[in-house]
Amino acid sequence: MHTVPVSYRRCGGCSRSGLGVGKIRERRTLPVARQRIHLPPRAWRRAVKSALGGELWVGDSIAELENAFAQFIGTPDAVVVPSGRAGLRFIFEALDLEPGAEVICSAFAYPVVPHLARTLGYDVRFADIELDTLGMDPAALERVISDRTRVVIATHLYGVPCRIREIRDLVEAHGATLVEDCAHCYGASIAGQSAGSFGGFGYFSFETSKPINTMGGGIVTTADAAMAKRIREIAAKQESKDLAWLRKRLFKTSFEATVTHPLPFSLGVYPALRLLQGKDEGDDRFASGYQPDETTMQGRMGRFTNYQATLALDQMQHVLPQLERRIRNAERLMNGLEDVVRFQSNDDPEVRSDYMLVTALFPRMEEVSRRLLKLGVDSKHHYMRDCTAIGEHGGSFANAERAEREVLHLPAYPELSDASIDWIAERVRRVVEELGD
Repeated sequence: MHTVPVSYRRCGGCSRSGLGVGKIRERRTLPVARQRIHLPPRAWRRAVKSALGGELWVGDSIAELENAFAQFIGTPDAVVVPSGRAGLRFIFEALDLEPGAEVICSAFAYPVVPHLARTLGYDVRFADIELDTLGMDPAALERVISDRTRVVIATHLYGVPCRIREIRDLVEAHGATLVEDCAHCYGASIAGQSAGSFGGFGYFSFETSKPINTMGGGIVTTADAAMAKRIREIAAKQESKDLAWLRKRLFKTSFEATVTHPLPFSLGVYPALRLLQGKDEGDDRFASGYQPDETTMQGRMGRFTNYQATLALDQMQHVLPQLERRIRNAERLMNGLEDVVRFQSNDDPEVRSDYMLVTALFPRMEEVSRRLLKLGVDSKHHYMRDCTAIGEHGGSFANAERAEREVLHLPAYPELSDASIDWIAERVRRVVEELGD
């Protein structure tokens, strides 16, 4: 298990009295995209080399990646899977739960998670979230968990760990299986123990927006050798991918990298966002990050390739400095606005968040988003949803409802300079003060 430093909220020189919001050292002229997507290093060259060497689909890199990832997370085993959601499906298949088994999910999460459990024939129930971490509230879980509960899925949302130790204790006391949704949480930890090593299983995503990007794919971590074997057998039964898949993923990721690059974003995407601003269809298509047709497995299956494993292994050698820069930017932005904005955070001093997305709650979120866009700051909302509409459920989920209304993601990715972070903070402050929130 790797050792990571304890997280801190205030970094040296990042306070408002230091390199704060009001002391911008350069004038930014280009708008800021909500996120940056990168084509994995040497992706095209590696594809050609792997194809010529006969190692595009199968090879030693898959086992090497599984071993390296398990060592990094601190679990005995890890198994590559076609996607994060495929990993969750394979976990369910390996557990071989009886029809109607009770599965508890976070009330505010990616809708695919409860949707998948429900389509597999399980009885899905929800536990409300807490507004600090936006993760499952252990007190809410305690009210809903019972001896009927077979699985609890705890999501570490946006790179901020939930209160996983308390959740684990409750799950173990009821004899259920804890599954950690770590799609956003590579590199996050609690007291030096990595997210993805607290439960029976953890599953991670390697999609294009994630810290490790293999243009699709994921991995499951577990301490149970028998379960790892079952998941590996299930994954091996997937259909092999082909050159058409490879071409599509390379071109798609290249396009995403191009349109989120500062210059193309400024010249093309940003004007389109401004043009569509205020139109319901445009706002939903460009800003939500979630569409109802994504609650399927379409395009998320197929055998993980040796080529993808080589991309992941290469990135694992270089990702930690990028994560450190992401954390630094996030903390700089939060420290500069902590007096006027409520941010998602876990204030436990033993928690290290990776801040895949810097997340804030605004009472008038959509108006804040519109005004920020006019000022050159693109933002993201409705990435996660109040999932309690899936099925019939009693009880109140007030925090999940509020999170869907108020959560907004602000750009703070590693490529942004200190001056750019301060520039963003100044505009957020201006909008909040104008609205009087």
